Amino acid sequence: MATTERVIQPTIAEDGSRHYQSVTSPPDDSTAVCYMHPDRVIPVIVVPGVMGTNLADLRDNPVWLVDSSASLVKWAIKDASFRKKTLNPSTTHVFGGGEIPTGTALSETELRSRGWGTVSKMFYGDFLVWLENALNDCNAAADYGRKGLRALLMQEVVAQNLAKLSYAEVSLSYKYHLPVHAVGYNWLQSNAKSAEWLGYQIDKIISYYRKIGRCEKVILVTHSMGGLVSRYCAEAIPGYREKILGIVHGVMPATGSATAYRRVKAGTEPGGNVVSYGTSLILGNMSSKVMPVFAQSPGPLQLLPSPEYGHGWLQIRDGGRFFSLPQKGDPYSEIYTKRGVWWGLVDQGLMDPDKSTDSEQNWLSYTKLITEQVARFHRAISGKYHPQTYAFWGDDKEHKTWGDVVWKRTQASFLLNSDTYDVQNKPVNTDTLMGTIDVVAGRLGPMDVHKTFELQAAGENGDGTVPVRSGAAPARYARAAVGYSGVDHGAAYTKLPQQKFALWGVVKILQNVAGTTLEYKA
Repeated sequence: MATTERVIQPTIAEDGSRHYQSVTSPPDDSTAVCYMHPDRVIPVIVVPGVMGTNLADLRDNPVWLVDSSASLVKWAIKDASFRKKTLNPSTTHVFGGGEIPTGTALSETELRSRGWGTVSKMFYGDFLVWLENALNDCNAAADYGRKGLRALLMQEVVAQNLAKLSYAEVSLSYKYHLPVHAVGYNWLQSNAKSAEWLGYQIDKIISYYRKIGRCEKVILVTHSMGGLVSRYCAEAIPGYREKILGIVHGVMPATGSATAYRRVKAGTEPGGNVVSYGTSLILGNMSSKVMPVFAQSPGPLQLLPSPEYGHGWLQIRDGGRFFSLPQKGDPYSEIYTKRGVWWGLVDQGLMDPDKSTDSEQNWLSYTKLITEQVARFHRAISGKYHPQTYAFWGDDKEHKTWGDVVWKRTQASFLLNSDTYDVQNKPVNTDTLMGTIDVVAGRLGPMDVHKTFELQAAGENGDGTVPVRSGAAPARYARAAVGYSGVDHGAAYTKLPQQKFALWGVVKILQNVAGTTLEYKA
């Protein structure tokens, strides 16, 4: 006589443990079935991008809280002085009190202990829920995995030229508990310091799961700058490559982005719609609001193009004259610390809105950041990737991005020979702080010869922030790498194709448990 299976649903406690209860009933032909939880654990850690971590001041008052767009609206009216004082790497730390998204079987207490409150609910809430449910779908809704998302990826590809998941790969993934964590970090401070923090959190997470089962490695899923933090942790800090089974990178500015230069010089671009315009006001729609924070913050400075980015990405088109930088492979001395020239990255006069510190001291502190933290960080991760790297980036003509930044002369004093007046080493005369700079190129008798330059629109495919040349840089080092259309940088993990790529990558990485204590022996 056939036996009917009666599945007992687990009750999940505050600490995430599962408990099964069944009441006594008259004898029949049914058998109670409890789907057991694997005791071998591989935590999956989401590492956010710049501005994706909630921050608090030294009194633990939240100063950067990204639960929703409403929580950021106040920044639209904040002046340069407030921004510089508030967003200071020395007076901020990670804030874990962000709003927790709903939609999982887990309690708020458990999810907060996993770090979900440290990252932006607006940017990552839906993805965290999606990934947690995809990796922990032993429930009736997914027919105990048979109709889950991992099973779906045995039937469809996540990108052309990439194989479907095999039955064996998916089957192995169900032999492990894959809890989803998030590790926010102080994105104002150096990414090297954030990498140390990530390492500390990895150790803490592994230690926790070792108390209830077997755990020795984690898998990282990164967004944007979180990829740089993770690469440094894995490749520059001894011992952590072995603790990381693999990394899935999304829209990482692997070699930097010229967009960072553009935003320092002219503010965050307004875009072509109300949302983009509002975003530009929040992040700073003019140089005077962006530069004071940027010039004191190693993390954002490390998003600038590194020598790996290439030569000549900063271009000045002065009628018949043309010059581009860097020419010697040293953007630090050729662009970032170039003083007193109109196209240099930082205007010394904008660094301290309150004029509370000596101007010369401000400049020396800034140049020290560039030489000791930015350049060193770039060198430390140059060409270095975890052996199990999977990456995707945006490659979309509808999301034009600054691969090159071009200053083009749009106006000059009415002189037939104005090209003979060189502007390469001239200071700023006037600056709109939004992408238009006037330069006095020289004199003709009693008159100044003026030239006006405007920043040109973005021209390279990308995601609106990271151009293809940087986003695709990991391809030569990766197990799999894909450029997707339709990817917006900040919302990179909000669409199903990129979510599925991340899930596919996690399952692929998991196959490397062979040779570890987590391997199942025949």
